[in-house]
Amino acid sequence: MRIVTADHLGETRVALMEGERAVEIHLERWSERGRRAIRGEVYRGRVRRVDASLNGAFIALGAGPDGFLPFGGAGRPDEVHEGAAVGVQIVREAFQEKGPSLTLFEVEPGEAPETVVPAPPVAERLAMFFEAPVKTAQEAGVDIDALVDEALERVIPLAGGGHIIVDPVAALTAIDVDAAGRKSPGGGAKMAMELNKAAAREAARQIRLRGIGGVVAIDFLPLKKKADQGNLVASIKSAFRNDPAKVDIAPPSRFAIVELSRQRLTRPLHEIVFERPGLETIETCALTALRDLEREGRNDRAARLELAAGKEVHAWLKADPAGWHKAARHRYGDRIALIESETLGPRQSLVTPRRD
Repeated sequence: MRIVTADHLGETRVALMEGERAVEIHLERWSERGRRAIRGEVYRGRVRRVDASLNGAFIALGAGPDGFLPFGGAGRPDEVHEGAAVGVQIVREAFQEKGPSLTLFEVEPGEAPETVVPAPPVAERLAMFFEAPVKTAQEAGVDIDALVDEALERVIPLAGGGHIIVDPVAALTAIDVDAAGRKSPGGGAKMAMELNKAAAREAARQIRLRGIGGVVAIDFLPLKKKADQGNLVASIKSAFRNDPAKVDIAPPSRFAIVELSRQRLTRPLHEIVFERPGLETIETCALTALRDLEREGRNDRAARLELAAGKEVHAWLKADPAGWHKAARHRYGDRIALIESETLGPRQSLVTPRRD
């Protein structure tokens, strides 16, 4: 196992590799540094509100939305009351409209809210957890950008034919298994079993790869025999064997749908990259422009680099919430020009090397 990292302008991309395959992809955006609570971080928080109906308290962290501290069966601790400063650790990061989940953590007294123990960069966090070496993408000979693109594909082909389709929606992630003309010498029942097993392995990989948590519904090909249904569940459990997140798997329904629940630890990739399915956020489009800028900067080290961007991307780049401009000047000097284009679409961009 090894960790591969690429530090782009505005974003750090990290892949956890087993052999030649990525099993986890992580994106850490510069714009969120100090503005988002990361799993494992420790804060001295301020109790904003105790909610008896939820048996917990909402805690201001000073970074991102308030976290929620559940009290559990023991009830409210004496030190947790409105206005109090308490030590907490991030158990689960914020996702969608929900703030992070917290647990009490002993800290020294002091002003609140503030960060007490910040998280190290994502590559270092993974290296400590998996006890794996870290290499740059260039050193490892890995195209990490291609890995990220593949991890965001909707349709994933399966070895031997067929594919799975991954569709995240608000309440759950739906995964459909499609034979797509796959055949087997053993007939339909054997083909269905072989395809379902292959789909189970790839679905488990994609769920972990993309950081998907919560409820997942996988629509397998129907299996008539009880023994085959049992074998399918065993295959799914085996596929998740090395997943560090807790996964609970329900028996198949009469319609061959298997529901499972995977522990949420971080945001899934699609919530970081997309505003809604199929539509990238303005920041994602801007970061694509910056990667294009880097590519041209490496290819031609003497040319001036003209980055033309549509209205929305230009506004984001000009506001510079990620601090990309200072980093770009350090890497490429004064040869970068940012221009608002009236001909490009609002979220489009174009990098042109100039020698005139």
